[in-house]
Amino acid sequence: MINPNWNLSVISITILLSLVLSIFVLLDPSSTSKILNSVYYDLSVKFESFFMYGSFILLIVLLLLAISRYGTIKLKLNNRPTYSLLSWSSMLFAAGIGATLLYWSTVEWIEYFNILKNDQMEDENIMMYSRSYPLFHWGFTAWAIYCLPVVAFGLALSLKPKSKLTFSGILFFENKIIKFLLDVLFIGAIICGAGVGLGLSFPLISSVISEILNINRSITLDLTTILICSAIFATSAYIGVQNGIKRLSNINMVLVISFLTIILVIGPTTYIIENSINTMSFFFSRYIDMSLTTGTNISIDWTVFYWAWWYALAPMVGTFLVNISNNKTLREIILGTIFIGSFGCIFSMLILSNLSISLFENNTLDSPSIIANNLMSREQLVVETISQVPYGEIMLISFALIIVIFLCTTYDSTAYVLASASMKSSDITSSKSLRLLFSLLLVVQPTLLMFLNGVDSFKWIMVIFSIPLLFINILLMYSVLRNVYSIKKS
Repeated sequence: MINPNWNLSVISITILLSLVLSIFVLLDPSSTSKILNSVYYDLSVKFESFFMYGSFILLIVLLLLAISRYGTIKLKLNNRPTYSLLSWSSMLFAAGIGATLLYWSTVEWIEYFNILKNDQMEDENIMMYSRSYPLFHWGFTAWAIYCLPVVAFGLALSLKPKSKLTFSGILFFENKIIKFLLDVLFIGAIICGAGVGLGLSFPLISSVISEILNINRSITLDLTTILICSAIFATSAYIGVQNGIKRLSNINMVLVISFLTIILVIGPTTYIIENSINTMSFFFSRYIDMSLTTGTNISIDWTVFYWAWWYALAPMVGTFLVNISNNKTLREIILGTIFIGSFGCIFSMLILSNLSISLFENNTLDSPSIIANNLMSREQLVVETISQVPYGEIMLISFALIIVIFLCTTYDSTAYVLASASMKSSDITSSKSLRLLFSLLLVVQPTLLMFLNGVDSFKWIMVIFSIPLLFINILLMYSVLRNVYSIKKS
């Protein structure tokens, strides 16, 4: 039975867009991936300056807004509970970061090392940049990209509580075609982001489980993993934020902090601490340089890709964070999102990257050579790295539990966002049946993509979606400045 509070246009766009994108990719995954990769590369070169300079300016604008007199504006959102700082921080981090954080924390430095080594840079600088770029790509600018929709949505809802939780709902365009296109971009970015995240995370989870159980990774194992994860996050999304997502997020934050602390204690402790201090010093001294340098292999192939990815994921994360930010000031939201998110990622990157680098420098595991010569997949290399620490099997079991919960908190948040956006008014609680429907939709599509080699195509579609999102973010910034002035004036 159709609920009269459902926004059928948003629901229809979500389902049809998911089907159309999947059919487009799966008709010929290999050719589609090559074409989209070429399109993405051309766009990344043309729009590199927009991504690099625009993202840095966004960070500065949000920080200035936070410390200005407008930072005291408190969001008042109808039918939204108020969460403690601890629960808000846990859900913020879990929604914004999936299992891919632990994946890239372990292996991302290798990509930059191999690029810079071929560029014949001095050895000392090669390693320092290799350690610093992962922090940069998961740090302050990235979380500022996430933060803008939170502030824009929150201010718009404070002024007009019944606005829809989509771009068309808060930008107040009257033209139906423009509103339709805004909703397509909003939903398309969410669907592609979910598809890529699941497509990258499930192979990692299966690889860890196969190592723990000492069995070969197979389609049966992959499907079993998917079904277990699906059951968890469908249940959590159905229950809702208070009883489902909040509890999973709080549990996961405890597990992640404990896991990384144990790695620090039982691993090469002195090495990790000393190199973390040196890396942080180098990172802060080079932050502006990394933010504004264009035309390099890293800036085009990695920084633009990462900023595009964060822009594509921002509508989902921003919408979710609005739902949990009632009675928070703009200052709390901006500084909390940027710094809690960034330092959480940086902590993970420093611990796991330096663990991996120590194994490389001790000639225990030559990760750069392994990746360069395709001797292992990245997932296998992550498993091999964690296995090298004392009590490796126990640590792998803990690692598996964390990435499963990480994955679930991210995607039950996504289902919750799609369900919230599918209500006629933002002050209406999202339907449980819609949350369950979108949970299933978010699993079926990435599963097909993963088994039929369509994940790469969705990755390129996702970042191509981010090009128009650059211009939408300009509208969001204008909306923020207009709305803070209106609220203070009143």
